[in-house]
Amino acid sequence: MRFCYFKTLPSTQLYLLQQIKDGALDLPVCVVARHQSSGIASRHQVWESVEKALTFSFAYPLGDLSPNVPPQSWSVYFGYLFKQSLQTPSVWLKWPNDLYKGKAKIGGLMTQICQNTLVCGIGLNLEASQYGALGDVDTADLLERFFNTLESKPSWQSVLEPYSLEFKANHHDLHFKQGDQRIFFKDACLLEDGGLLIGDKKYYGYR
Repeated sequence: MRFCYFKTLPSTQLYLLQQIKDGALDLPVCVVARHQSSGIASRHQVWESVEKALTFSFAYPLGDLSPNVPPQSWSVYFGYLFKQSLQTPSVWLKWPNDLYKGKAKIGGLMTQICQNTLVCGIGLNLEASQYGALGDVDTADLLERFFNTLESKPSWQSVLEPYSLEFKANHHDLHFKQGDQRIFFKDACLLEDGGLLIGDKKYYGYR
């Protein structure tokens, strides 16, 4: 993995997507910014800046990643593996793409496909006076652990099995938004492809 470090960027995700469209960067690559002035989140929201955060986006050719991950579940796949790399038992992944420490949201991720390239952006609060935060961490070691894990191409099943156990433990009193609706997790069944079955409807986390 090649790293490109910046003091500040409007958005690591938008920067990397544009570089891929322009053919300006060799893959795989990871863009890291100490500060984002206009970070983006899923559902077209803005990721608020905090006192200290780890914000980065990375890109792999689709053929370089584990071949059996359902395309609608890349955020679950990357989110769980990143959560594991944090080595912090109190951190968990809220389906499909939010990172929590206890009951506080501390980060999130989003995935997009551009020109047969998968681009994933991750934001993790390290210090935040008004939001949840992980606390201090050696970000260089964290990134090394995470990308070493990705290089080993873990199978989808090796992620789904432990995540399904954590899902049952953490989601019973929570909900997610689908348009203007609040959908509650309490009756949800996590499917083999990473989607949710609630009643007779299936939901997928295209984020």
